[in-house]
Amino acid sequence: MDAARQSILLVDDAPANLEALNAVLGADYELIFATSGQEALELARDQMPDLILLDVMMSGMDGCEACRRLKADSRTKDIPIIFVTAKDHEEDEAAGLDAGAIDYLTKPIRASIVKARVRNHLDLKRSHDLLESLSITDPLTGLSNRRHFDAVLETEARRAVRSMSPLGLLMCDLDRFKAYNDYYGHPAGDRCLQAVAAVFRETFRRAGELPARYGGEEFAVILPGATLPIASLLGERIRQAVEARRLPHARAESMPWVTLSVGAASMLVTAEAPASSLVQRADVALYSSKKTGRNRVTCAEEL
Repeated sequence: MDAARQSILLVDDAPANLEALNAVLGADYELIFATSGQEALELARDQMPDLILLDVMMSGMDGCEACRRLKADSRTKDIPIIFVTAKDHEEDEAAGLDAGAIDYLTKPIRASIVKARVRNHLDLKRSHDLLESLSITDPLTGLSNRRHFDAVLETEARRAVRSMSPLGLLMCDLDRFKAYNDYYGHPAGDRCLQAVAAVFRETFRRAGELPARYGGEEFAVILPGATLPIASLLGERIRQAVEARRLPHARAESMPWVTLSVGAASMLVTAEAPASSLVQRADVALYSSKKTGRNRVTCAEEL
């Protein structure tokens, strides 16, 4: 799928109707086709389109039921849905809007109306996505911000409880960063944070891993499924990667470049041991790394 173009899922059990919509929209958007409500649910979860055009009258699962299921699913609830139907009674339109659709188009379709409605709703979706991205992103580094970190940690903690799997966490802090700012100035300090953030982004790419700017010169990484040995290994990997970047630091203690102290923790989250306990363990381990010489990884189990 062309990532530069917005995508639309077209759902209709009549191939002729899909062909008509394809003729109207195919030149401007990436189109995905489904011929049943169940197929629409599966494709929406898999492809995450920007917009869904959904026929109301289909055999099996009708459009209203498909719409309700899409809106009930946390993965697809924010995808806007336009109903396309031959019904044009007021009560039918109301039923569609009550199910969660944002608009209603009647057949036979009129190309100019379809294009205008689709364009308007996709513009709104793009604006919504931009605002959502800004709300969860640290503006300086481009990593997830503290707000997003906290939300994802709670989500991963609930998932870890259900699956009875460990949840790992790294807490990381740039060594002697106040001295760095005092010597080089805050604009240089901002550039340093951006460079370090790029190292975090390059290092943590696996599904589920979330690097975030925790605050100031402190970073954190959520590691779903990671045992303590794995968390420790990944902590050492990011420590080495930051050191290897050789960012000059004239006021560092042991070497003339920027280094990172890391605290690693992992645990089975329970009602008695919530995610906040994991943060506390990793934070205590980080404090130990700072107190025992910096530029090292300390595991919570070692304390």
